[in-house]
Amino acid sequence: MTEWDEEALARLRAAVHRGDWAAGLEVLRDRPLEPVLQYAGDVALTAVARGRAEGARLAQAEGARLAQAEGARLAADCRALLAERGHPGDTELAMELATELAAEARAEPTTELAAPPGHTPHAALLPLPVDLGAVAAAMDDGFHVLDLERGDVLAADELPDDEAQTQAQAQTQLQPHGAERWLAIPPGSPPEGPESEDARRGVARRWLAEQGYRPVPRTL
Repeated sequence: MTEWDEEALARLRAAVHRGDWAAGLEVLRDRPLEPVLQYAGDVALTAVARGRAEGARLAQAEGARLAQAEGARLAADCRALLAERGHPGDTELAMELATELAAEARAEPTTELAAPPGHTPHAALLPLPVDLGAVAAAMDDGFHVLDLERGDVLAADELPDDEAQTQAQAQTQLQPHGAERWLAIPPGSPPEGPESEDARRGVARRWLAEQGYRPVPRTL
């Protein structure tokens, strides 16, 4: 099994940022999932969802069928590892993977997809095209806001002039699923250790879920 190095991590990070599931599968192949489990789960989500959406068009392509099967196996592996590990954000990602796998199998979600106590059910989370890495970095750096219309992460002093009132009130007035456009991202102490990037990604995912949102790939 090949270990992770900076070049491979950069390729994985770029693939997830682009929503490029084929490139993500390639870099994950024959490497351990545990150090990059949040990234791997996002690759699996995109692979299963895109594979299902394109399945009819690509039904005759053997390579496409193999890639879809690989994505489903990755999703199942990631779901099991996330459920076992249980770090912040792991439950949310595991529930989303379970939902995609159930849809892939054309099955109704089972009771095992029910959210554990203290977690928002997956179906209740609104999709938001946001970069989890940007949210995690904002938590590390200090006061930033999340644009709930575009999914952009901005420093508070980068808000448009006509949003100055929102900037001043963001800490106290923004509510999940409310009418406000800007959501304050709280600063936090970043996890430390060899897998800290993956852990920060999980913390950002958990915080988004607590606000009522789940990340989806950004598109141009």
